[in-house]
Amino acid sequence: MTAPQTCDLIVRNACVLAMDAARSVHPSGAVAVRGHTIAAVGPEADVLAAWRAVRVIDAAGAVVHPGFVDAHLHVNAQTCRGYFRGDASKGGGGGPSYADWKAALTPEDEQAAAALASVEMLRHGITAFVEPGSAFDPDAVAAATQAVGVRCTLADPYLWDDTETMKTIPGLLSPSLARRVPPERDRCFKLLGGQLHRNRDKDGITHGHVALYGEGTASDELLRAAKALADREGVVFNSHIGFDIDLAEAMEKRWRKPRFVHLAELGVLGRNATFVHMNLIRDEEVEPILASGASSVWCPFAYASRATVLRRPTRLPEMKRKGATVALGTDSARQSSAGDAGFLAFVMSAEVGQTLAAEEVLEMQTLGSARAAGLDGLVGSIEPGKRADIVVRSSRLAELGPCIDPVHQLIAVGHGATADTVLVNGRIVMRGGRPTLVDEGAVMAAARASARGVAERLDIKPPGMWVGRA
Repeated sequence: MTAPQTCDLIVRNACVLAMDAARSVHPSGAVAVRGHTIAAVGPEADVLAAWRAVRVIDAAGAVVHPGFVDAHLHVNAQTCRGYFRGDASKGGGGGPSYADWKAALTPEDEQAAAALASVEMLRHGITAFVEPGSAFDPDAVAAATQAVGVRCTLADPYLWDDTETMKTIPGLLSPSLARRVPPERDRCFKLLGGQLHRNRDKDGITHGHVALYGEGTASDELLRAAKALADREGVVFNSHIGFDIDLAEAMEKRWRKPRFVHLAELGVLGRNATFVHMNLIRDEEVEPILASGASSVWCPFAYASRATVLRRPTRLPEMKRKGATVALGTDSARQSSAGDAGFLAFVMSAEVGQTLAAEEVLEMQTLGSARAAGLDGLVGSIEPGKRADIVVRSSRLAELGPCIDPVHQLIAVGHGATADTVLVNGRIVMRGGRPTLVDEGAVMAAARASARGVAERLDIKPPGMWVGRA
């Protein structure tokens, strides 16, 4: 008999959704964690026989799964909730636009918003996210996420050198935003890759990638330079493309061909390329996307809020079925929670005749999103050698019972703020549904103070019909 090995923590009495290559489910399973790494996963009897832990967490039969990865979150928008409704290109009550709000943010505002978003993500079982290059002060976001204990990957702010196409949605680019992040090529080349230094800490939870704002705002030269840098550094190249149908068509007019045909000709497609929204995919673009191995990020709420389905039903469920890597993102959580994307994808796929199974949605939130984030070597599944980013759902909530079909239950019903215990990098960052590293009340207070301060600086009022009524 081999003596049991020692580890730091064991999660036992769990229904483990491992998301490994075999898509293993261990109805009476356990996970052993040593340091920041998963040491073992499998049937509880096997794990407990082979390992002894300093601390044991009894999951009480709850679902345990790899932490979800939000593949696209403008984290600094979390505190503008209540000031903007509907189309992000419009402001509240005819006043300043969403772009003006962003331009008015200080580092302290971004830190407050990121902390609020991080606590919310943990409650929904999200342990990592991609900030797509829209935070003006990445250090502020890094400070907030590290304090709460959430994994993230950061990029340089607003790299664009030609904003002509943005005239299609003028509310996304205001004079104040253009002044703060001017669309100048020299500025872009100077900043490009500025967040990659974060990857030097191989054991940390803050990472860096290469991103351009996208939507036709980058010259061919900037596109090639960004992709070449991502290739050299072994990181993801990330860009918006196709948020709005009119904007997508403006890009086609500019490039005189379908967008992914143009990008393929430029040589900027590839397995490490991630494109966000993709609410327009032409027939001619399917093959270049599939052949390149590029990842697509679907943001279902953004897709729905613009009534895109009435003009161009999404093809992303179809692309998933064809073998493309499809991830899920929140985009901006101005009008949704950070945990809604999976359920919305599950429901909206039926509208386009490509009803996704709960298992496919779970793949998109874990393996697919980890790949799109460039973090698939670290997270996305519960397997020995990967980082211990693990979620234990509550065993006490009706939404998660009776758990006969745990994947369907999790995606279709228990998708809300139902996480009880969350580990990131092997560290317990949420227990009993509450963050362990920060004071949740202080996070809320800072977010409220920040929102009031920005609103006062912009002289903007909430647009609600009943706001201010006695």
